Amino acid sequence: MDGTDQYRRALEIFREIGLVRNLGLELLEVTERTAAVAVTVDERHGNYLGGLHGGVVSSLVDTVAFFPGMLLPSGRKLTTEGLSVHYFRPAGMGERVTATAEVLRMGRRMGHVLVSVGDGQGRQLAHGYVTLLTL
Repeated sequence: MDGTDQYRRALEIFREIGLVRNLGLELLEVTERTAAVAVTVDERHGNYLGGLHGGVVSSLVDTVAFFPGMLLPSGRKLTTEGLSVHYFRPAGMGERVTATAEVLRMGRRMGHVLVSVGDGQGRQLAHGYVTLLTL
């Protein structure tokens, strides 16, 4: 499967996820070992301080971790075994936030994905580490 086919397959799967539609997430890129998802922060994503809710960041991290081409678009059946997110700075309303995943290692039963979350000015907002389990 070439890069275009991988992206098309991933987009089909991505669009079927209810949370993706509800949050207005956008699948930007899929390569064999990486994927990127973005969202523009609006009132759906807000916390009580008027910025991006940490749960949305966590959802971005968990979602993008499944989309590198060697994972979900390839047909592998996976689930999240563990998720760790560390927050560095807030994002405000109207900001574009992008989460980029990179597969560090994928074995027969477990995989490890590192996710970086940044804003439009190149500042890192958070990073996450996702452990995936093959079903």
